[in-house]
Amino acid sequence: MANVNAEALTNTQQRIIDAALDLVSHVGYKSTTTKMIALKAEVNETTIFKNFQSKQVLMDTAFKQHTVQITIEVDEFFSQSFKDTIDLMKQSGRFIANIFDKHRQIVIGTIKEVGNEQTKTIFNYKQEYIQQQLCTKLKEFSNEHSLTDQQYETIVFIFNSAIMSLLVEKTRKEYCDDEQSMTIHLDDVIELILKTVK
Repeated sequence: MANVNAEALTNTQQRIIDAALDLVSHVGYKSTTTKMIALKAEVNETTIFKNFQSKQVLMDTAFKQHTVQITIEVDEFFSQSFKDTIDLMKQSGRFIANIFDKHRQIVIGTIKEVGNEQTKTIFNYKQEYIQQQLCTKLKEFSNEHSLTDQQYETIVFIFNSAIMSLLVEKTRKEYCDDEQSMTIHLDDVIELILKTVK
């Protein structure tokens, strides 16, 4: 099976994908073996190869599936109307945090594999799409602030990165059973960014 339709997966294929993503987000792509995936998905290792041919095809299918889902969710969110910059940034902050959390295995897996040439074609999740959509929407309120295109892009990049770092910190604490409370919260990030846009 050379090409797997990421939008029409069987239950078994989905279990394999979920197991693979969970393992990659914990131990990385290179350390994740098909034996580990089979064990976690409760399938025979040959079932993986019957359905996906290779680990690379499996991961490519998983990331395509989530990329399509993320794109649909982002397009739907940014197609709505917002009252003003404050409304846009508050709702966007919560939306971005939710989408990162919902797709955390993809997000964490992508972060873990930054710089890995071997996985460059597989890990194609791009937070740039979310940034582009937010930047475009923010510019619709340009009458509320006088910023250059580069300033808009920088603000959105910082906003997105700060929210991403909150997810990474939350995930790290979950994996490490760290009970320290976070000193920076989503609302703090939103308020800080709103001050830079005014």
